Amino acid sequence: MTGANEAAGRVITGRYRLLRRLGAGGQGRVWLAYDQELACEVALKEIILPPDVPERDVGTRIARARCEARHAARLRNHPHVVTVHDIVEDDGLPWIVMDFIPGAMDLEAVVHEWGPLPPADVAWIGLAVLDALLEGHRVGVLHRDVKPANILLTDPGPQRSYPAEGGQVLLTDYGIALEPGSGEARLTASLEIVGTVRYMAPERARSGALTPAADLFSLGATLYFALEGAGPFDRDSALGTLSALQFEPPTPPRRAAELTPVLLGLLAKDPAERMDGDAAAQRLASIAVQPHPSPLPQPASSPGVPSPGRPPASKPPRPRESAPPTELMGPAEPAEPAGPPRGPLPREGDEAPLRPRRQRPRHHRARLIAGVVAVALAAVGGGIYLTQTPSSHPELASIQVGNSPAGVAVSPDGRRVYVTNFSSDSVSVIDPATNRTVGSPIPVEKRPTGVVVSPDGQQVYVANGKSDSVSEIDLATKHIADGIPVGNSPEGVAVSPAERQVYVTNKGSDSVSVITF
Repeated sequence: MTGANEAAGRVITGRYRLLRRLGAGGQGRVWLAYDQELACEVALKEIILPPDVPERDVGTRIARARCEARHAARLRNHPHVVTVHDIVEDDGLPWIVMDFIPGAMDLEAVVHEWGPLPPADVAWIGLAVLDALLEGHRVGVLHRDVKPANILLTDPGPQRSYPAEGGQVLLTDYGIALEPGSGEARLTASLEIVGTVRYMAPERARSGALTPAADLFSLGATLYFALEGAGPFDRDSALGTLSALQFEPPTPPRRAAELTPVLLGLLAKDPAERMDGDAAAQRLASIAVQPHPSPLPQPASSPGVPSPGRPPASKPPRPRESAPPTELMGPAEPAEPAGPPRGPLPREGDEAPLRPRRQRPRHHRARLIAGVVAVALAAVGGGIYLTQTPSSHPELASIQVGNSPAGVAVSPDGRRVYVTNFSSDSVSVIDPATNRTVGSPIPVEKRPTGVVVSPDGQQVYVANGKSDSVSEIDLATKHIADGIPVGNSPEGVAVSPAERQVYVTNKGSDSVSVITF
């Protein structure tokens, strides 16, 4: 494992000398390196293994890296896929050797730097990426993580347009790609979603179903971001985004113009109703050939500072902290990778209709205390404080629980409150009618954080951050099931209204686990 640029100068396998780090994401770092044998620059992808990664995950991550190299190599002659030349091993870990093309920025960084793109540009970019995806589908490879950060544009700038100036569009990062039927599914835990929730197809969040249609949905969400500057299902939290992805229609696009039918067709929640690749290519091609309407937006200039033209090659993209916190694959640093564009000429197809918004049931919840207008929960030390505001005189009721209370959930009928105690590995139960704990704390596994009560009020699910598991507590029998393994360092937990699935955000493995009962 290597830190920021402290590994610069290190020689990998006696051949590739690391020069500087180009970028990083949840699964690896990309380095600019010098091939001492061929006397040229290349890009090297290093696989990240955090110090606390469970032993069971080490082999999986290494195997994924080898699959990534193999998948990309099958598409190495495609003009819109970053070329992979080799995979080498150094100090027991694989490194992927790829093309390096200076001056490239990923689509996410371009939008953050210069703002949303015009429809004709987005259509051209979409056509190139779609061509790469369809070629992958033809040879049996699903990408599974199509998103703006995995699309590279060469020589971007506020005055550029595609394709008139010959810009290259490249799809990269086949780290979680899959060949259906190859047995590679075992490299992804059966209950774990791998991918970026903002751009993930809803059927993958529900069942992990793997079809080419899932890649097309992700492409639609990516093109939506390029046009609007935000995702079609963005909410204030990852779990909120996941819920919107499954149950709500996309936010109506405002800048898409003639691309609107393509976006809505690709974003159809039912894979059977989703626009297919041929129809999407036909429509994108008709829009991409239109004259470029105007220069791309430029960032606002400060008084007395001239508006920037095309930035110098050394200018880094704007940091991605400005993106909404809904990306579960981990924030990626700006990358400076590699490649070219070609558009397929398929046939006309019908756009897919959107499914209507599903009405979610409302559960009546009893008031915690008579006359309470608002109740706020604040964890301080080992106590829970209820802030009651019946009129203008707030009162505090202190309830002693376990050590370091972390998460809190209220039962659907409002008769019980459940609090996870991070440092004492337990769950306290509070009766809000008396503001007292009920019985002894319920023991769970190590470092509990998130907690949720099932809609029927019969089960409580607890995310255990240290033991990488979820505890299920049966409230009727008082039985505590053995921890269900999930990803690394789970934190948030939510249950679907139908009570068949529990969703868990895994901070340490940049993923969401889905437990289906």
